[in-house]
Amino acid sequence: MPRVVSVLHHPIPPLRPGFIAEEDGLGWHFRSARALAKYGGYDAVAIRPNNTETWVTRIVDGVPVWLVPSMNLSPSKKLWRWSYASPALAEAVKGLVRMGFIPYIHEYRALNSELVIRAVINYPMILQHHGSFPPSRLSLDNPINAIKEFSKLRRDAFLRRVRGFFFVLNKYEEHYLKNVLNVDAEVKIRTMGVDFNEIKPLSPKERLKIREDLGFGNDDVLLSTYVGIFGEEFSGMKGAHYLFRIWRVLRARFDDKVKMVVTGVGEPYLTAMRRVGIVAYRLLPHMDYVKIVGASDAYFLPATSGYKYGGIGVAVMEATALGVPVVSPTLREFPEQDRIKDIGIATDWVDDERSLGRFIDALTYVIENRDSYKPWVIRELGWRYYSWESFVKDFNEAVRKL
Repeated sequence: MPRVVSVLHHPIPPLRPGFIAEEDGLGWHFRSARALAKYGGYDAVAIRPNNTETWVTRIVDGVPVWLVPSMNLSPSKKLWRWSYASPALAEAVKGLVRMGFIPYIHEYRALNSELVIRAVINYPMILQHHGSFPPSRLSLDNPINAIKEFSKLRRDAFLRRVRGFFFVLNKYEEHYLKNVLNVDAEVKIRTMGVDFNEIKPLSPKERLKIREDLGFGNDDVLLSTYVGIFGEEFSGMKGAHYLFRIWRVLRARFDDKVKMVVTGVGEPYLTAMRRVGIVAYRLLPHMDYVKIVGASDAYFLPATSGYKYGGIGVAVMEATALGVPVVSPTLREFPEQDRIKDIGIATDWVDDERSLGRFIDALTYVIENRDSYKPWVIRELGWRYYSWESFVKDFNEAVRKL
């Protein structure tokens, strides 16, 4: 049985007292480990730093989950963004790798990821991109940014020594690794996956029940979006700052028949959205969030070009699994360009008033033509590229080449 250790570089706050985040389905280290065990027969361990100096071990959905001690480096957050360092993470992963586990490391441009990569650099590994940008030009005009970019340059240079695979989210990162950094490892566009066997289009009865629980009617036009970014209360990258404008325009056009559910925003924006009639959440248990998207008439994401390294986006993948039409600039990442029209509309990046107007027009079109989209067609197209089965197939191929 092949063995893999799936590594995340940062702590995740729990949603419920007495539970760990993985017990609510959070963390790509855990989701990918669970998928590799379920669909690939792997002996998989999911590991990440705890936000304390204690060890925690749990078995979640048959997957061992390890939370290892970390040190709070809060003053460094201004420079590095990551506020926890975990030498124990590197040591734990190194121990498992010596036992024959394949290291699968999520987001290689991070402090703790670097510690892990350096600890196992003599072993082949698979590194997963999660949307980080390559280093930009150094400028002495902003000393803090210069230090951050110098650190990224140093970290990226070390990636040339990696043997194995890079799974990246888009063609931009693929080009950078292959043609700018000239890494020796193989580079492949490979997103995370979603569980199409658990996430399915809702029945009319299920759809109605969820809408009633939210206080909406079956004839209301329900729109949903997730605009969260790790470490940010309000993400301009995903267009959260456009939501109030989109809401006003759509309410003027469709009156109170249009409803909107937004997830991934913090205060004070959370309260401000609720005051104007938007149903807003900071974070929801994963399956609660999925049910809301499944009850929606459309999923939308007014992302700016700052999000171009993020790939199509996991929330968009989940919308395809649910058979919900999508309006998003990130749909341009869908491999079959001639089939995008069957999923929704791939807009331009929403970087100014003009592109925002076009985005709202596209969303309006999908609302007015929502009955023309076929949920099972959307789902089939998404399954080809974003199911965990397709992910495990690519992962197996990479493992054979290590």
